Amino acid sequence: MIPLPRPVRVLAILCVVVLFAACANDPSSAATVGDGEISIDELHGDVALFGFLTGLSGAPCGTPVGNETQEAACTRFALANDIREELAKAYATENDLKVDAADVTDALTQLEQGLGGADALKAQLSDAGVTRAQVQAFARRLLLVNAVQQAVVKERLDEAALRDAYQANLAQFTTLEVGHILVADRADAERIAADVTPATFAKTAQRESTDQQSAVQGGSLGTLSEAQFQSQFDPDFVGATLALKPGEISGPVQTQAGWHVIHLVRRDVAPFEDVRAQLEANQAPTVFNDWFTEQLGTTSVEVNPRFGRFDQDTGEVLPIRSTAQEPAGASGSTGSTGSTGSNTGS
Repeated sequence: MIPLPRPVRVLAILCVVVLFAACANDPSSAATVGDGEISIDELHGDVALFGFLTGLSGAPCGTPVGNETQEAACTRFALANDIREELAKAYATENDLKVDAADVTDALTQLEQGLGGADALKAQLSDAGVTRAQVQAFARRLLLVNAVQQAVVKERLDEAALRDAYQANLAQFTTLEVGHILVADRADAERIAADVTPATFAKTAQRESTDQQSAVQGGSLGTLSEAQFQSQFDPDFVGATLALKPGEISGPVQTQAGWHVIHLVRRDVAPFEDVRAQLEANQAPTVFNDWFTEQLGTTSVEVNPRFGRFDQDTGEVLPIRSTAQEPAGASGSTGSTGSTGSNTGS
């Protein structure tokens, strides 16, 4: 998805950006999704609106493949997003999900404020050839997709699934405070481990540790999550640390840096209820994308070949190769779909 600046993020729950050069009089569909249709007229009517949003974001739409034009890449990207939106609309209809008019108004108000007021928004819309009604309809569409996402996540991410995610990611919710004393040989490490206590650890580290950066902090390596700790430190050092109980001091532990005596000062695990909201936020995109993948597997999707080829597995609209895309001298491609290298449908 194309990242939009803060003023339009309220509209960008599912970012759909279309730069589309189609023949407005063409009666065929850009795509059909189950019983739904994405008409060329509908997409053509979105050109100015999505051009306006692209101008605000300053980001490209779609990634050209080979000698494909940027416009064709945007068209494929747009169709892929519109197909996802059609699937969401079908769910909304089946489950009687609706968008509150007040939420639409609030989204437009936030957009106005972000752009410097109603007059500033009106002027920018006028320059882009976009009406306020178009923006309002777009906000309603995206808010509906957001409502579908919330419903799907609530339906699928139950208590058991959240607790499974909590256990699987427990290292992210565990905070460690660790100190160490680094010396060059085992004998010194054994002597220190035999004599040091939690109360004398800091002074001993200042006096004996060869790790000068931590020694001045009494051997402290700071406070960090267990996940960070595991990714940043030597596996042997990590294993010895995690084997300790809070307050315990290890025996000699060897790594490439030398010999360590480790003090696990504290280990705090955030309770499930304290991180429930974070778990939901972290899991929601995966849950929603899994739902979309399932819908793609059970829904008939047909894309007009002038715009590309639909990949049922990924939900992407891929470019169709033709004679215009083959290197000089290539044979065997006759462009039977009637598409060109640009795939713009113009």
